[in-house]
Parts: sequence; C-alpha cells; structure tokens
Amino acid sequence: MKPCLLIDRDGTMGGDYYVKYPQDYYPYEGTREAFRLLREAGFPLMIITNQSCIARGLDGGYDFAAEFRDIGADDWFICPHDTPDHCHCRKPETGLLELARDKHGLDLTKCYMIGDRWTDMVAGGRMGTHLILVKTGRGMESLGCDREKWLPYQADYVAENLLDAAQWLIGVHQAE
Repeated sequence: MKPCLLIDRDGTMGGDYYVKYPQDYYPYEGTREAFRLLREAGFPLMIITNQSCIARGLDGGYDFAAEFRDIGADDWFICPHDTPDHCHCRKPETGLLELARDKHGLDLTKCYMIGDRWTDMVAGGRMGTHLILVKTGRGMESLGCDREKWLPYQADYVAENLLDAAQWLIGVHQAE
C-alpha cells in the first residue's frame, strides 16, 4: 500500500499568497494533474488545512467538501479556528493529523505531509511524517526567514510545486 499523503491547501494546491476568502482560491497550474497522477498511482490523498476564514465569518458558506471531492481527495480535515482561539487542530498543532490518523488507522511515520509553510512542516514533523516542502505560496519564506521555526525537522524533498512533488513521490514509490 502506498503511503498516505497529507496535503495543505492554500499556498500548496493553489491560491494567492494569502487567501482571505475561500471563494477566491484557484488551483495552481499542475495541481489537478498532480492529484490525477497520485490517484492513478494508488496514493491515498487527504487535505489538511487551516481555514481561519470560518472563525472570522469570511467563508460565506463556502463548500470546501465540494472543492475537495472535485480535485479527487479521499478525505479532508479542516481547522475552522483563528490563531487567538488556541485550539489543538490549527497547524502547527497536530490535531488535524491526529484526526486523520485515528479515523483511517494511519501509521503517520509512513505518511507524507506536503505544504508550503513552516506550520505544515512542524505539524508533520511533530507527528513523525515525512516532509515535502513546496516552493509555491510561502515556500520560499519557509526556506528563508522562517527556516528557524522548523529547524528540528528536515524536508525529504523540496519541490518546485505540487506536480513536482507528485512526480518525485511516484518515482520513489514506483516499486511498491
């Protein structure tokens, strides 16, 4: 069985530098192809995303589930809180990964967390996942001025974008 992929949304799959309203999100070029290739290769795909727009009342009833079904995700886990809420699910906290683990019986040490922010790397690192950092969104900040925030952890791969990450993963796990 292929490892489960835990994929961040904003900055990893698409969107501007800062997605304030979820309806303004758009997938990056290659994101749909990445999901298609990964599904065809047999990887379980789960989205792990902070969506403070919900707590801020800016979501407008946006249907995240429809978006995630459309892209081909097997499941999704959304933190609806804002930073001042101090919840356990908002990355870099590990609550969303714990929910995915518990719901699907995952061995997180065999999973990959794919994201663009230091918060993705810390959440995944704390749970023992493999890490893939994409350079889209805030990826360059994560490699630069934010690198000290996730210093205890190392990315298994630094990808140009989600499609590059998908192609690397397929190559690494081709024999499985």
